[in-house]
Amino acid sequence: MKNKTKIISSIIILMLILLAWAPWINDNYAIDKVIKDYGGSDKPFNDFHGAKTIGEANFTVSWFPFSRVVGVPSEAVWFVTFYGGVI
Repeated sequence: MKNKTKIISSIIILMLILLAWAPWINDNYAIDKVIKDYGGSDKPFNDFHGAKTIGEANFTVSWFPFSRVVGVPSEAVWFVTFYGGVI
């Protein structure tokens, strides 16, 4: 019984680490999700860099546990979760 508990605990910990890392969310996927959630690449968006649409914005992507942080410097921040949702 003790051995079974260790195996189950190890599997759960491994799954949580994988979800926290979320390797299936790359930079392009995260940016595309944000653009789609915003309403498409042709939606008007003005930032300090003079972008006219959200598709032209200068995005930065950072890792955050269970998600990625997509931002436009000094303008907006979105979180793309491990299941593909945008917050």
